[in-house]
Amino acid sequence: MPKSVHRINLRGTWKLEQGIGAAATAHKIRLPAEWGAILGDSSGRMRLTRTFHRPTNLDPTEVVELVFAHWPGAWVISLNQQPLAEFRDASAESPRRIAVTQLLQPTNTLSVETSLAPQSGRDDRRAPFGTIALEIRTD
Repeated sequence: MPKSVHRINLRGTWKLEQGIGAAATAHKIRLPAEWGAILGDSSGRMRLTRTFHRPTNLDPTEVVELVFAHWPGAWVISLNQQPLAEFRDASAESPRRIAVTQLLQPTNTLSVETSLAPQSGRDDRRAPFGTIALEIRTD
C-alpha cells in the first residue's frame, strides 16, 4: 500500500475532435461531464486532448500514474504523440491506471481516442464521463 497519494484532477477544458479529414469538427468541452451532454447521439471517431505540466519536485521514490474512471467503451491512450495504452470500460470501481513517471516532459499532451458506434452501449445518457487524474504515490 502506498505511503502517501497526491491527486491532481485533469478537469477543465479539453479539445474534442469528431470525424476524420475534411468532415472533422473540433471544439472545446469541459470534463468531467455527462456523456449525453458532450456526445449526444454522435458516432464515428472521437479524440479528446489536453495539455498539462509535469508535477514539480518529484522525488526518485515517487510514481506518477494517469488514472481513468468513468470511461465507457474502448479507448486508445497516447502521451506526447506516443502510444501508451489501450483499455475498455474504466469505472469508478475499477479505474485504469497507467504509469507515466519516466515519460513525462515539462509540458505534456494527453490524447484519448475511441470509435463510437451509434448508441454503442450508451443507454444512460446522464452517466458521468471523463474523470481523469494524475496520482503521485510514494511507495
